[in-house]
Amino acid sequence: MSTIARLYFLVGPSGAGKDTLLRELKKNQYAETQPLVAHRYITRDPREGDENHVELCPFDFNRRLEAGLFLFNWESHGYQYAIGREVKKWVKSGHNVIINGSREYFPVAREILPALVPIWISVSEQILRQRLISRGRETAEQIEQRILRNRQLESLRPKHCVLINNDQSIEDCVGQIIALTEMSNI
Repeated sequence: MSTIARLYFLVGPSGAGKDTLLRELKKNQYAETQPLVAHRYITRDPREGDENHVELCPFDFNRRLEAGLFLFNWESHGYQYAIGREVKKWVKSGHNVIINGSREYFPVAREILPALVPIWISVSEQILRQRLISRGRETAEQIEQRILRNRQLESLRPKHCVLINNDQSIEDCVGQIIALTEMSNI
């Protein structure tokens, strides 16, 4: 079996379960091909239940950006996000890597790194609404705006992407990620 490491670009709406999926992948080992979870650099304070990101003030973020330390960077909801260049070294050394990306930024990321493998997490509107309500961060109006935005961003889904429906258990989603990485390493 030859090993070809890949960089996976995980995207989906807020509330689709991306953070939960990535936490599970960091917490337990399921397979040798399991991807390393890259951290993001974000100009936002950490929040309870959020991903474990590297918090940067805008000044420090921009210094790193100008120094060329980021492979990908984008803005969303008033915050700056980035993925460090170190992920290319991880892939080059034979490790699969998964990053928490942005649906809107994906076309730019694909231009930067054409071999990027998109994983599109979807969730039914009913479950998405329930998850957004239960986390208690947004008003009812903001939740409906997120639902509407999700509908609009569905048009950005690439034809050739891995589609995972996260209406199911976290174990099912992890299983789909592991199956994908094992298939890539044949």
